[in-house]
Amino acid sequence: MKPFVYFTLGYRYDTMAEFIKNSDGVYAFEFGFPTSRPIYDGVRIRRTHDPAVNKYDESANAGIFRIAEDMGSRKYALMYYDVLATHRNILDYLNRNGFNGAIIPDLMIDHGEAFQKTIDDLKDHSLDYVPFVTPITPGKVMEKQIAAGGDWIYQGMMPATGVQLPYSMDTIYSHIKPYSDGKRIVYGFGIRDSNTMRMLARYGAFGIAVGTAVVEMLDRCDISSYRSLIETIMEA
Repeated sequence: MKPFVYFTLGYRYDTMAEFIKNSDGVYAFEFGFPTSRPIYDGVRIRRTHDPAVNKYDESANAGIFRIAEDMGSRKYALMYYDVLATHRNILDYLNRNGFNGAIIPDLMIDHGEAFQKTIDDLKDHSLDYVPFVTPITPGKVMEKQIAAGGDWIYQGMMPATGVQLPYSMDTIYSHIKPYSDGKRIVYGFGIRDSNTMRMLARYGAFGIAVGTAVVEMLDRCDISSYRSLIETIMEA
C-alpha cells in the first residue's frame, strides 16, 4: 500500500526535514497548517499546533516543500476551515508551491454553507478537494463530498483521532463502499500495527495515513522507527 505521512508545518522543522529526506516510497505528504482549534485531531497532534512550540514560517516551509518535491511525493494541505477563511491568499500559496489538493476535515461537518464556494475556489487554483469521512458521516453527506472530490477519499477509522468507538472493518467498509464511486480509499486515525494494515489491504485500501505515530517518532528523532513504519505500510 501507499504511505501518506502527516507533518504539522512549524513543528520541529529541522527534524522534519531529516524525516522527509528519509521518505523513499512515501506517496504523499499531508502538511498541516496550524490552527487554534484542531478539533478533529488527537491530543498529540493538537500539541503540535500550540504557538508555544509551533514556529510557523513560510521561508522554512519553502525548504520543506522542496525536499518533498525532490522525493517525488505529492503534497496535500490539511487545514481547518478557519485557516482558509482567515488567510485570503492561502490557495494561491498552495498553488504556487505545487500542492495537489487540500483536506479540510471540518468543511462539510461544521461549515456546510461554504462547501460549494470552497470547492469552486479549489478548482480555480487547480487543487483537488479530498473528501474526509468517518464511520458516522451520513450517506448523503458522503455522496456530496465524494462527487466533488479528486481521485481519493480520506476514511477516518474513528470519528476523530483518539476517539475509540467499536467500529469493525466490515462496518466501516460497508458504510463507505456504496458511495466510493470506484475512487481510491486511504485509511487513517490510529493505524500503526502491521495486522491492521494487512487487514485494510484485504479490503482494497490504496494507502494508509499516519500522523500521531510520526509525531511521536519526530519527538524522539527516531528516523529508524519511521523508516520501519513506512516499509511496513508498503509491504502490507
